[in-house]
Amino acid sequence: MKITKVELWHINIPLKKPFYPAWIPGYPQTHNRFTLLRLSTDDGFTGLAAGVAFGDERGGLGGLLAPYLLGLDPTDIELGHQRIIEGSFLGWRNFWMEAAFYDIQAQMQGIPVWKLLGGQNKSIPVYWSTGEVCRPKDHSEIIKTAHEEGYHAVKLRIHAKTLQEDVNVINQTRLLVNPSIRLGVDANQGWRVTIVERTPAWSLQRAKDFIDQVEKSNIEWLEEPLEMHMYEELAELRHFSKKTKIAGAELNAGWHEARMFLHFGSYDLYQPDCTVFGIFDTLKVINACNNDPQLSYSPHTWTNGVGQWINMHLFALSDYTHPLEFPYEPGSWEPRYRDGILTEPIMPNDGFLELPDGPGLAIPIDWEKVKKFGRKFFSMTEGDLTKKVIKEKGIFTALKLKKRKDQEKA
Repeated sequence: MKITKVELWHINIPLKKPFYPAWIPGYPQTHNRFTLLRLSTDDGFTGLAAGVAFGDERGGLGGLLAPYLLGLDPTDIELGHQRIIEGSFLGWRNFWMEAAFYDIQAQMQGIPVWKLLGGQNKSIPVYWSTGEVCRPKDHSEIIKTAHEEGYHAVKLRIHAKTLQEDVNVINQTRLLVNPSIRLGVDANQGWRVTIVERTPAWSLQRAKDFIDQVEKSNIEWLEEPLEMHMYEELAELRHFSKKTKIAGAELNAGWHEARMFLHFGSYDLYQPDCTVFGIFDTLKVINACNNDPQLSYSPHTWTNGVGQWINMHLFALSDYTHPLEFPYEPGSWEPRYRDGILTEPIMPNDGFLELPDGPGLAIPIDWEKVKKFGRKFFSMTEGDLTKKVIKEKGIFTALKLKKRKDQEKA
């Protein structure tokens, strides 16, 4: 089997009203944008993947990576991972594409990806993950609704200029809701963006002071309290925190960074998003967490509906002690917009999601919606690549390259 076609789409789903994500203070997000990939094989299988995008910045991706992927055996996961690494040497991180390889491999065996990877066939508990900076009155109502609908916890966002503002909104919100409800907080300091508002970066001392001053509010976990490469400082913060778990690694660059966190003991809860981190390296993090009773794994899922779906497969490999993130900011970032190219929105029932039972990833793509919200910007077959190489290199060089590649496969 080999990959015979690579296709890419820009997806652009408008939101009903502007969304103000806490991780980009002051910046209105009006659309859900991402890149959709489809790999086709000579045996009739297709694999899907999606990567979050701000716009059309991946316009040159096909021309860069298609020559690496065409002709490749999609079941050779390790080689596929290596080819994506090779395409990243100039700065492009595209490990989200690995999902398409696992999709095809599991389809070949007629089983879901989660089963291929050794996951548990259990209902997935989810927590309601808000996206905008916490407003006590509004978000306390969200917390109450989440509790009534069976969600297993709620995550709030902070990103103020002063420590006291962050402390106050969390403590005030806690006073407005049932004290038994599990709450987490995301400080969004791991990968700080200052395109509009220049909120200050947290220091280790500020993170310690925050934990001290919200102790009475019984915060179960604190995400991304420091910049994503402050391995030793995060470890010190984890040692300092008596009750609140420290979480992160959602958008780090793969295993070479994750093992630094593990080496220093930086986190209690590891959150690599496989649509950023890649499945190949996420599996190593899951294995490390499953082998240490003090650690847990539960992925970040704030990308799009395809990303949510793929991360469900990976969550099935966890110990299920921490619920799965379910992004939901009422009025703006709602499942119907997040999941705009799926046949229907992903929605939990009484706080649980069910694992897909179809072969592969079994992503329920509605291709008519892809036509509505998407624009195909790249398509290349093996024949197209041959023509391209002949045009650019000449027929003699093209034949020599083909001969050498054929020898490598033999």
